[in-house]
Amino acid sequence: MNEPYNLLVDIGNTFVKWGRYKSNSAAPAHKSCLDSGHALLEEIPALAGQLRKFPAPTQILISNVAGTRVRATMLRLLEIWPDASAPCWLIPQEAQCGVKNGYRNPAQLGSDRWAALIGARALHGSRPVLVVCCGTATTVDLLTAEGQFAGGCIMPGVGTMLRSLHEKTAALPDADGVYTEYPVQTVDAIVSGCQHAQAGAVERIYDLYRRDHADLLCLVSGGAAKALTPHLAIVFRYHDNLVLEGLHCISRSLARDGCDRLTGTA
Repeated sequence: MNEPYNLLVDIGNTFVKWGRYKSNSAAPAHKSCLDSGHALLEEIPALAGQLRKFPAPTQILISNVAGTRVRATMLRLLEIWPDASAPCWLIPQEAQCGVKNGYRNPAQLGSDRWAALIGARALHGSRPVLVVCCGTATTVDLLTAEGQFAGGCIMPGVGTMLRSLHEKTAALPDADGVYTEYPVQTVDAIVSGCQHAQAGAVERIYDLYRRDHADLLCLVSGGAAKALTPHLAIVFRYHDNLVLEGLHCISRSLARDGCDRLTGTA
């Protein structure tokens, strides 16, 4: 329990995921992880009960796409370690950990997308990768063999699609349906249609980018990934959390180069 570790945190739009990773490990994230967990954003204060049993981390690195209110909540949580160094808040760079940022304004790229791209590069080297992250939104990003983030798309996640149909229509129910190839009741028709929309979009983008990247790998991650993957008609690989994988890679670079140059501080 007293082994030096880095605390890595992925704050999304619905959930926060965290992991404790060995500070001095050059191994991939899944081989360096001491333990991990997740919670809804409104449950962040309750994480104090889980985390205070550990000593202060050597380093704290956070990706946050949920805004300033959640950032403030996270800072209050981290007060359980008065002697800990200030957390580093990930800000996408023009280049980092072998990945070059193709956004017109690199800092405007979501920090979760940036970390996921870095995680994909760390895992698959010089192979081109279509990075699909499924959550409140679904993002589909192209990473070339040269490590260039060449662009990507954002669409509503399947849960967001389902809620939107219920909230914006008077007659469509808010009830649990199941995916089926031939839906014969409304709740199943809604779920099946949203799953087709997700899978069809990913497959379309994959086919588009594969024209110029013949060895393109589809890498799927995120909390809603397991709902998508059974419906994909393309070959893919699944990763439990690419954002934490990328944060682990970035944390090793921070140990060499320092927090201020590569991220924002609290």
